[in-house]
Amino acid sequence: MASGINNTSFTERQLVTFLLGEDEFGADIMDVKEIIRVPDITKVPNAPGYVEGACNLRGNVLPIIDGRTRFSLERKLKDENSRVLVIDVEGRATGVIVDKVSEVIRVNTVDIEEPPQIVKNLDSDYLNGVVKLDNGNRLIMLLDVAKALRVNTVGKERINNYNENLQKNSVMTNSSGAESIDEEQLVSFLLDKEEYAIGIMKVKEIIRVPQIVKVPNCEAYIEGVVSIRNNLLPIINLRTYFGMKHVEMNDHTRILVVDMGRFTAGIMVDKISEVLRVQSNTIQPPPKFSIQSGEQLKGVAKLNNGQRMILMLEPSKLISADEVCAITGNTGACEEQTEEKSITGQILDEEQLVTFKIGLEEYGIKIANVQEINRMTEVTKIPRAPYYIEGIVNLRGNVIPALDLRKLFNLSEKEVTDATRIIIVDFNGKRTGIVVDSVSEVLRFEKTLIEEPPDILSSGIDSDYVEGVGKLDSGKRMILILDIGKILSFS
Repeated sequence: MASGINNTSFTERQLVTFLLGEDEFGADIMDVKEIIRVPDITKVPNAPGYVEGACNLRGNVLPIIDGRTRFSLERKLKDENSRVLVIDVEGRATGVIVDKVSEVIRVNTVDIEEPPQIVKNLDSDYLNGVVKLDNGNRLIMLLDVAKALRVNTVGKERINNYNENLQKNSVMTNSSGAESIDEEQLVSFLLDKEEYAIGIMKVKEIIRVPQIVKVPNCEAYIEGVVSIRNNLLPIINLRTYFGMKHVEMNDHTRILVVDMGRFTAGIMVDKISEVLRVQSNTIQPPPKFSIQSGEQLKGVAKLNNGQRMILMLEPSKLISADEVCAITGNTGACEEQTEEKSITGQILDEEQLVTFKIGLEEYGIKIANVQEINRMTEVTKIPRAPYYIEGIVNLRGNVIPALDLRKLFNLSEKEVTDATRIIIVDFNGKRTGIVVDSVSEVLRFEKTLIEEPPDILSSGIDSDYVEGVGKLDSGKRMILILDIGKILSFS
């Protein structure tokens, strides 16, 4: 599983997205050095109006540009959501103040279009493109940071003078004037009122909370699994793991996709705080409250003379690879399995299904054929298509047919609700979306519980579409396992 998430396709770009007013922008993650809270800023006389000033960042002068002013928006007071993106502009770090950092996302290059000549208050020369997501309902303006954040000659000269004066008095650099390399870069986040962090090299990406499929008989802190680029990703709810009070997910909730050692998992947190660098001499060993907490805590970073403490987590100590194997069926995470019956052997004797409902009946599709599960999206009708083909949908630039199982099974039509889902399946290299009333769970049970389908099914659907019937709970629960090849025979 981990290897699939590591290998980013060359057709994708990873962006840090942020807000200025009501507009959403994106910067290539390779240009963003770090994300910090708004520091104390020293005004630079006679600088351009969009230059907020400069600050001392670990002994180096960081010019600060006000993003709102730079793009002709009204100035506003900084608040707890305001952040400074430290961006590499022509080999030199420059900070830009933004209203809020949204997330780190991957986008397909086919979703990036040429910028229009006039984009609201923004000069189109500053744009590399416009990313269209959610069928065009979400637009992200992709910045050419070198052009947009370049300080003009006069401003640069003033800041350079300030830089020279500060360097003379600086005590935060070593004898050569170079920044100390003895430091760690962290992604910090909040759980309740406490601040935690994970080393940035362990964090692969940060995403909004997608549709999570519940997994039965797991530890309480396992929220479920999600499908990301054809891989099942277990989701750990850190609140539950640490025994904190349950709270509902909101717009701030995020998932960090983290390298856990021998596998990859998603860690759900209340809110991303910032990306920051801390000097190693500010990190102290964790207190030994217990053997478990001592293992899971890598250290405690004490900042601002001890007024701010960040608990640094060791991801590899949070959950074992064996637990992940049990959840996802990924044998790659269990290479050291030494039990007499290996995980591989168990999986050969088991069936793993994504189960869903059409009306009152429960169906299942083998998880090997399921690529992802999405909320219902806009469907474009296709003339003269088979009656059970709802139309086509745009999935990150790929056009795929959408099949309505209700129509295929000759059941009455039903309005789309919040529970309606489209399951993206792959059969013989062809992807198709299957529209269902609701998705239940990812289910694993022994193959001995599967029987041949009867010639006449009580649900009234053609038995040719069913390759087996899973009988669970002593026959009280029956799952019709669909033959995906027969269902998609139209292709």
